[in-house]
Amino acid sequence: MADQALWKGLFEWSMRHQDGTSAPRVLPEGERRWLDEALKSCMVDLGRRMADIKQELDAPVAGGAAAAAGAAAAAEASAGGAQAGASLAEREQLLDELMDLVEQIDLARDLSTIGGLQTLLELLRSPHASLRWRAAEVAATCVQNNPDVQKTFVEGGIMPRLLPLLGDEHATVQTKGVMALSCLVRGYPPALLMLREEGGLAKLVGLLAQPEPRLQRKCLQVLQYMLRVVPLDRRPAAADTDLLPALSSLLESEDNDIREASLAVAQQLAAEYSALRVVQQSAAFRAALQALQVRLDTLPREEWATVAGEVATLKSVAEALDREVPPPPPPSAAEAARPLPAAVVDDSSTTGVPAAGLQLVAVPAPAATEQPPN
Repeated sequence: MADQALWKGLFEWSMRHQDGTSAPRVLPEGERRWLDEALKSCMVDLGRRMADIKQELDAPVAGGAAAAAGAAAAAEASAGGAQAGASLAEREQLLDELMDLVEQIDLARDLSTIGGLQTLLELLRSPHASLRWRAAEVAATCVQNNPDVQKTFVEGGIMPRLLPLLGDEHATVQTKGVMALSCLVRGYPPALLMLREEGGLAKLVGLLAQPEPRLQRKCLQVLQYMLRVVPLDRRPAAADTDLLPALSSLLESEDNDIREASLAVAQQLAAEYSALRVVQQSAAFRAALQALQVRLDTLPREEWATVAGEVATLKSVAEALDREVPPPPPPSAAEAARPLPAAVVDDSSTTGVPAAGLQLVAVPAPAATEQPPN
């Protein structure tokens, strides 16, 4: 309310002196000081404010030293300086404010230059779930569509701190962890390859069994992206993980966004012959697809528009399942002896980065993939 009164007073003063009915006049010293103070009080140095937030977050939680018996308090105290800082609730508010600040791409870049990455790394292993998921969300905001920050965060060790969040006991922490990983790997092949090497695909598939819809949607989005930009992972995902059983279950969801995202993942599997063979052999997936087809066919006309995208993707997957797939060609000696192939990573549809800038990323695979005709 005080800020509103200040702005109202400044507006009224400006209107009285800028109504065009009198010649400009020199401000008396008292009025000039009042105007300067009013303007300065409404201006915030965002960079300085971000540095202040970092300093407060680095300090141990207020009262933590007194509770010497708690291991959680000791872990929290290791994050920063010797003096007790903000309480847990205040630190939550500070992270919320920091997230608003780093939405500006320049401030996101500046955060790492003032040591903010190390602050986030410590908070990602905080004993408090509310700090872990907020730190993951700040990290996600920093790296989203920001290659410079993606590089800095990956080299600074963010991946080993995000991966444990996938196994967290709190669904919100898991969801924010997946979101941070999604933002980290999109458009930045080194992070994508690191996630693959750490078994990220199988970990994400495992999370599809969780009953939290937001978590399921996030995992499906990342899986669709990974299978699209690294086609060599399609067959292993279909044959060596529980992806198909998970998709079969999710096609029964009441959430049409989850169903559509599940179909989009299946569509990626169907885009490559060796993976498509595995999908075609899954009786459970075929049954789930047919059941969904019946369900959508019986929807009232007024609901058709809301499932138009789902129907189109379902039709594409169903057509792929009925497609005649040629037998796999026998591997030649030359193929067996050749070096690891390179996957073409085309992320242009999600980040605006030209595909040429994201090509030829070496990924391990036993043989070349077979692409079905368009």
